Amino acid sequence: MKKILLVSLTTLLLLACKHELEKPTWDVDMIVPLAHFQMNINDILSDSNLNIVENEEGYISLIYEQDLLNINYDSLITLETKSEEKSIRIDSVNFNDVVIEQIITIGSVITELPLGEILFPDGEDRQIPNITGIVQNDTIPIDASEYFETMTLYNGMLNLKLTNGYPTDISNISFSLYNATNLNLIGTFFTPIIESGGSYTESISIAGETLDHKMVGIINNMDIESSNGQVTINYSDAITTKISITEIQIMEATAYFPNQLLHEENVEQSFKLGSARLTEIGIKEGTVAINVLSTLPDTGTIIYAIPSLSKNGISFRTSVKVPPNSNGVMTQFVFNFSGYTMDLTGKNDREGGDTINTIYATLEAYLDSTGELETIHKVDSFYLFNEYSFTPEYAIGYIGQDTIENAPENIDTDVFNFVSSGMLNLKKVEISIAVVNYIGADAALVINDLSASNITTTVSAAIDNSELHYIKRATLNSNGTINPTNTTITLEADELLEIFPNKLTTHSTIYLNPNGEANTADFLYIEQPMKANLGVKIPLSFIANNLVLSKISDLEIDNIEEIEVLYINIENGLPLEAKLILVALNDENQIIDTLISNNTILAAITNTQGNVTENRTSVIEIKNTDFLEISKIQSLAVFNTESQTDFVRIYDNYTIDIILSAKFSTTLIE
Repeated sequence: MKKILLVSLTTLLLLACKHELEKPTWDVDMIVPLAHFQMNINDILSDSNLNIVENEEGYISLIYEQDLLNINYDSLITLETKSEEKSIRIDSVNFNDVVIEQIITIGSVITELPLGEILFPDGEDRQIPNITGIVQNDTIPIDASEYFETMTLYNGMLNLKLTNGYPTDISNISFSLYNATNLNLIGTFFTPIIESGGSYTESISIAGETLDHKMVGIINNMDIESSNGQVTINYSDAITTKISITEIQIMEATAYFPNQLLHEENVEQSFKLGSARLTEIGIKEGTVAINVLSTLPDTGTIIYAIPSLSKNGISFRTSVKVPPNSNGVMTQFVFNFSGYTMDLTGKNDREGGDTINTIYATLEAYLDSTGELETIHKVDSFYLFNEYSFTPEYAIGYIGQDTIENAPENIDTDVFNFVSSGMLNLKKVEISIAVVNYIGADAALVINDLSASNITTTVSAAIDNSELHYIKRATLNSNGTINPTNTTITLEADELLEIFPNKLTTHSTIYLNPNGEANTADFLYIEQPMKANLGVKIPLSFIANNLVLSKISDLEIDNIEEIEVLYINIENGLPLEAKLILVALNDENQIIDTLISNNTILAAITNTQGNVTENRTSVIEIKNTDFLEISKIQSLAVFNTESQTDFVRIYDNYTIDIILSAKFSTTLIE
């Protein structure tokens, strides 16, 4: 319509510029319609956050909705722990027994006797007499270089076994063991007699001793007892000397260390979950970090398994190589456990049965041999600990008797921004709190605070409600889907809305399992928590007393400077009388002029039931106004119901029909 008017006026002006000396002219007044529009309650409230619905009685209700709960359920099942620190020291190293054998044949002894071979020929039967000191200070070289170069022990046993293969008894045997390099005495043995075909064994502690790979055994003395009659002389018959070093625990050693298990243990690690007693957790995101520090010269192997942690039916097990001599730098191995399921019942066959909040793991630490001489000290060790960090996807078990505080929240709302002042008596306002519970646990909701305030008028109102509202638990289907429960809490809230609030305050508390543990196992899926929605239902049945609605609109009319009179025809289909005030504003919202002051808009005609039967028309004329500087119009409508005792109902077919026209004065040319 604006464009039509502009074209019309432009055409008239162009015609006026042609042949103005040849054609007659005359001045005329023109009334041109500018706009025609119709509004109902949907248009009036289009800029608000209210939803408009038709209720069961046919008239309109306004619906306002707001999320109520904002709770972080991750805190309910926070899984962070560090295992106990383990220091696996070299004193737990199993060093292979050192075993060295030497043989002294009777033939070697006889050949050293004067006329020995003549008196006691090989293979002949002879009477052997008692010979004192047949062996004195004979040395037996002992070479342990295939085992070690040197080692200092804080524990160890030196074992000597003498087996007599001679045809006669031997006696008064004294044996000593020395380091060959410095002749330090390692140990001394003595036995009075060893019968023919018998043996003698003795063990002594060599804790604190340092052993060289080159040692020497000295038979300080050995006597031969006379034979009981003649015996056959067999030069291959021998005394066997067997020296062994067992139960070796070193303080320091340069040796060939074999592959070996240094440490093994079964570990149960528990999570601190308050009153919760969980049996299973699904892991959305998570890691286990194995931190190892080794001072050993050889590479080590750590085998770590968590039978209670599985994915697709396969339990977690890993083997990592720990580098030698890491110079104080911790080596970390991180494993991703996203998508895993964690069994928290511990080891199945543990003493006392299964448990809760606990994972079961096994740890094995191995020393890997290089096959070379390596120097290891008692203080050398594996130092290790594990760290767990999990973000759960779900939890099953008893999630605990917990209190979840939903912190006080101030919610700004512009629902009633179109209302400037006045009184509104609403027939009935309901606030409903719709709770959808996806948690497999009973709960109770307490509304600590539900209040409203108008920061402009400093008026506030609150709902007094502090009772427990019980919420039933959800159930879990066999396919893993959740059947939530729905609970609706309804509160009367007339006074809360009649102050035209622009701020809502909510504060609530949720109590999980308020009655303790149930027979049914709880469950909690983090991404499907308990939700609550605050809904306000405002049926448009009210009594209005000087209710002021205000709005500022931009004025966009082409050729506004040519307008002499502006006509506003209002056909009112609402059962409300209004006083209309129009104020002219410039771009800076400064008042230029008051266009209309308290012009009456007649209410529609109603029947005895209060329903509109006929619209009423009001005409407002605006003239003697300089429209040129006007860019905005502020409209204020003061509404009153005709009766201050009967409630007026608003239906969605109630409309306001507005026609905007303007009178222009112009000159026409024939």
